[in-house]
Amino acid sequence: MLKYIFCALLIAAVMLPTGATAADGASVHALLISASNRKGPADPKLAEYEATLRRNLPLDTFRLAGEGSARIAAGGQSSISLGQGHRLDLQSEPGGGPGIRLKVQWSSGKKVVMNTSLTLQPGVP
Repeated sequence: MLKYIFCALLIAAVMLPTGATAADGASVHALLISASNRKGPADPKLAEYEATLRRNLPLDTFRLAGEGSARIAAGGQSSISLGQGHRLDLQSEPGGGPGIRLKVQWSSGKKVVMNTSLTLQPGVP
């Protein structure tokens, strides 16, 4: 279970909103990352995130387990299937500034793994 909690935080960290303003909505790209203490080579698909992952998590090996993208309109809803029964349900919330505020629910099958809210800034992972 601990491994999945770390993964949830990483999914949130790599969502990438684009667009000029929150009123335009956002395109969101999410990665499901499996993390463990087993020594092994780094997943080349995570090269741009590896330094951040190692700096923020006391784990040794990170593997891309799934990914997906969705467009979410301001005030709208969307979902992203990450494979292996994992899904993110996104709900845009009103907010000021150039970012977009999202409620995120991460589910694995019928089980809710995490509920959180994030403010994502354009172009900032």
